[in-house]
Amino acid sequence: MNKKTLLATALAAAALCALPLLASCSGSSESAQPAEDGSYTLVEEGKLTVAASLDFPPFENLENGDVVGFEVDLMKAIAEKMGLECSYLPTMKFDTIIPAIVAGGTADVGVSGFTITPEREEEVDFSTPICDTNQCIVVPAGSDITDESQLAGKRIGAETGTTGLSWAKENLADAQEVVAFDEYPAVFAALQSGQVAAVVLDKPVADYYINIAYPDCQVVKEIPTGEQYGIAVSKKNPNLTAAIDQAIAELESDGTIAELDRKWFGTQA
Repeated sequence: MNKKTLLATALAAAALCALPLLASCSGSSESAQPAEDGSYTLVEEGKLTVAASLDFPPFENLENGDVVGFEVDLMKAIAEKMGLECSYLPTMKFDTIIPAIVAGGTADVGVSGFTITPEREEEVDFSTPICDTNQCIVVPAGSDITDESQLAGKRIGAETGTTGLSWAKENLADAQEVVAFDEYPAVFAALQSGQVAAVVLDKPVADYYINIAYPDCQVVKEIPTGEQYGIAVSKKNPNLTAAIDQAIAELESDGTIAELDRKWFGTQA
């Protein structure tokens, strides 16, 4: 599994200092200015309401009706540092989460392995990066495909709205078709049934699905995309982003993040 790393306290502090600049660079005339008293708004008083696609293990997943995962534990720890209760909404489709944050009124933050990209930064603000990751190519076990150069003329699968889908569309121009699916179980089902010859997704997620549910599939290539995950927050709520960044810095400093890293990835940040 790609070793997950988290930024140190110094970087978190730097992100806090850069926050007003990031907001001003968005090009949005509706970007809010930070309140001088540091206050922020919440959908429900006393709660940090989280929107997520709960098919993204080991970051978010439903197990016996409970929401579990690295980001789930992290969001709970962040909320505790902020003196709030963490409340996850019912699962949402991945590509609907950022629009929901932009619209407001549904959730305070969005998670599910959101890679920080310039396109997404035009719509929302992001917290200090919480994870480094790459994409990968997954095929059925025993497939003769070992590289993207062998995907010409074949159908490729990915989840809707993901950077895996974007990478496939940008880099597999010779593919017969790049097919988008709403959830990762549907992506893997299509691979198992032969609807697609290969799928592209985040490597930690691919490793988890293969180890837990799809042992007849295999990662054949890790793609060094150098992505970083962040927590999505409305541009109208800059002090909430700042408060989350401060909580991340404190969790890094007190060792909580290292504990979560060992729990979910068997490594230390």
